[in-house]
Amino acid sequence: MKTRFIVGLSFCICWMFNSYASAQTIPIVVLYHQKEVLLNDTSNSKTFQINNFKFYLSNIRLYNTSLLVDEELNSYHLIDLLDTSNNKLKLKRNNNNPFNRIEFSLGIDSTTSVSGAMEGDLDPTNNMYWTWQSGYINLKLEGLFEDSIQREYHLGGYAYANNALQKVSIQFNNSFDTTIYIHLDDFINAIPDSIPFKFMTPDPKAVYLSQLFAKCISSEK
Repeated sequence: MKTRFIVGLSFCICWMFNSYASAQTIPIVVLYHQKEVLLNDTSNSKTFQINNFKFYLSNIRLYNTSLLVDEELNSYHLIDLLDTSNNKLKLKRNNNNPFNRIEFSLGIDSTTSVSGAMEGDLDPTNNMYWTWQSGYINLKLEGLFEDSIQREYHLGGYAYANNALQKVSIQFNNSFDTTIYIHLDDFINAIPDSIPFKFMTPDPKAVYLSQLFAKCISSEK
């Protein structure tokens, strides 16, 4: 009886530990002029309204300095910053090892784009898929900004020369102090006048815009 009790207790402890290790949530906060923007707040100024803001994060790897401590398998997250149930990064952890750096891809890689793996966050019904020739839309941003101009950017493409996938690395203080900030005004202000306000096709310009957006993602407010 005592042995059964110990075995049962050990099982419960292991189950609790694994449950704790199975998930971690990292908030994603949008900043505009260094102020947090609640995108689903209808009281926002009529000269600043975001109607759509989605992007893919994939291939997530966690590091403690230079040591890889955890990584996701089948790592694809569709972030919808107007949806409070899906405006954060929900990591599927394999362990509780501490980390202070996260690496991920902004977008979907070429292999996945042509593999036909279209379930969950990759489902075309999420309206983030063009065609098999063009693949996924890595980033979709639509809204009215301070210049009173309606802008629509659908960025993607996986073919050579038009591969818009971006690698991002973010340093944190520790595993429990993890917030990802998007400095949206830095992105908008960096877009050259030569790029149309409505841009929705795989193109070297989409690669350039994706690079600009990746630079606006950090752990610093």
